[in-house]
Amino acid sequence: MLQWCSRARIGALLCSAVMLCSAMALRASDDPPSTVGPLMKLYRSGRLPAERQPTVVEMICNRGNEHDLRVVFDNVMALEAMTPELRLKAMAGLTDAALSRKVIPVGDLQGLASLIESDDAKVQLAAVRLAAACRVESAAPALRQLATSDRAAAELQRAAIAGLVSIGGEANRDALLKLSDEAPGIATRMQAAAGLIGVDLELAATQSAKVLAAATQEDDPGPLMNAFFQRKEGPDQLAHALSQQQLQIDVAKRALRYMYSVGRSDAALSDVLSAAAGVSSDDTPPTPEQVAEIVAAVELHGNAERGERIFRRADLSCMRCHSVSRAGGQVGPDLSAVGGSSPLDYVANSILNPNLAIKEQFVTRIFETSDGLQLSGVLIDRDENRIRLRDAQGNLVVIPTSDVEAEAEGPTMMPTGLTKFLTRDELLDLIRFVSELGKPGEYAVQTVPTMQRWRVMLNPPAELTSSVPHLENIRQFVLGSAEDAWASAYGKVAGKLPLAELRQGDQPTVLILRGELQVNEAGAIGVKIESTEPVQVWIDEQPVQSETEFETKLEPGKHAIILRVEVSSQSDPELRVQFHRPAESTAQFEVVGGA
Repeated sequence: MLQWCSRARIGALLCSAVMLCSAMALRASDDPPSTVGPLMKLYRSGRLPAERQPTVVEMICNRGNEHDLRVVFDNVMALEAMTPELRLKAMAGLTDAALSRKVIPVGDLQGLASLIESDDAKVQLAAVRLAAACRVESAAPALRQLATSDRAAAELQRAAIAGLVSIGGEANRDALLKLSDEAPGIATRMQAAAGLIGVDLELAATQSAKVLAAATQEDDPGPLMNAFFQRKEGPDQLAHALSQQQLQIDVAKRALRYMYSVGRSDAALSDVLSAAAGVSSDDTPPTPEQVAEIVAAVELHGNAERGERIFRRADLSCMRCHSVSRAGGQVGPDLSAVGGSSPLDYVANSILNPNLAIKEQFVTRIFETSDGLQLSGVLIDRDENRIRLRDAQGNLVVIPTSDVEAEAEGPTMMPTGLTKFLTRDELLDLIRFVSELGKPGEYAVQTVPTMQRWRVMLNPPAELTSSVPHLENIRQFVLGSAEDAWASAYGKVAGKLPLAELRQGDQPTVLILRGELQVNEAGAIGVKIESTEPVQVWIDEQPVQSETEFETKLEPGKHAIILRVEVSSQSDPELRVQFHRPAESTAQFEVVGGA
């Protein structure tokens, strides 16, 4: 029954729960005024219905003071005070309050160390993240043990390392330094080296350069480089350290592509990586005459079909920033209709000279914080407590308003040097493709609701791939999976998902895909599936007998469209799923897009 906690801790936790409840009662009358006072009174009364508790806990975490949060924390620690689902929600809310509002529960939080030793992986991960957000020093030994363990799950190890960075201190610094030198995986070494940035920027750069020198083209340098981009002197320090190392050519190219894909063109770092990659340094933007020459060549030789493949290439990151047919990134303009409303020379100039004209809603903001960070992105919203940005990777960045020391307008996130990785023919094809978007034909704006944004399961278990899964398998491994178990996959402009992009080389592969449908008014919805490969279908957890065309009645809310696709080794396997409203149906719905 008590699976979320190791049995050795149960007795101690029971005792502490009793003491905490007593302390709550004594403290209630002495707490300062609270903006959620009526809610706290109801929450403390013990008369709050179970179905309302998640909403109330969320509101307390979003708006309560440090004493209010302590009450929630005490209930997290009390064994019988919360359901497992509510405990996880509460821990996530407390973590968000610490990060976005800089409000943490008052008093000693050392009890978190016991949750970090939990037998429940979800509780353990949530506890690590909460300890990191609240900088609980007493949790540091448990975090160091996880960070250096070769048996800890990768996500848990990453969270533990982030916790050591957040808490700081000499012992944690030494642990990070050792990990950056000795950890068996390059990804772990990179994260540890990046973690040293907040302690000693020069040392972090030296260690990071050593790790990159040991990396191969299979290793992703993005998270490491991004940590340096968040420090004012970071790129120059990393450039100096890299000049003392010898990188593999493909590692340097991958690092350089990442740099440009997130809108960075720091001169010193670009020069060092360009030299290591064996490519030219950044060229000056083309003149109007050169642009006119390129436009003429696009008209004669550009191929939109080839250009769409180039646009979808992961190394160029076009879809990380831009959406087409409502699928893709949201930090740059939606390109679905750009060719139908813009002349070819404008499209060419936007790709070659991205800083010439930036739409107001996509101007970036740069924020310098009191702890030395330099964070940039497109502004989503702001209030007296926090600022929310969308960075070049599409990630949500939350900055406490009280941390901001300086703010300035930044450059476009559109890469200024990425096109140097394209051949001239590839550049012509890319411009041709973008210029055709929105025009009548294959690249027209879609009028039939089509699933464009899919989630593909990264490492599906054998229960899903070896044979058609049972209902419980769908519930446990698909509907019950964590968000980071999935990656985004996008259909082409015409709606077809190229399955070869998701296959393991040319080998047959079983894919688990999940799309989403938002139903606003109940009713019947028609579904049409076109696939070159065998497909099994579930709507939420219910299997569908027909696998090609059928109707289903759905209630308001968000619904999962789950597909198991047996992808063969044929050259161009494809899948398309479309929806329609049957005659006399009252359904109102929309396909969920986005990044």
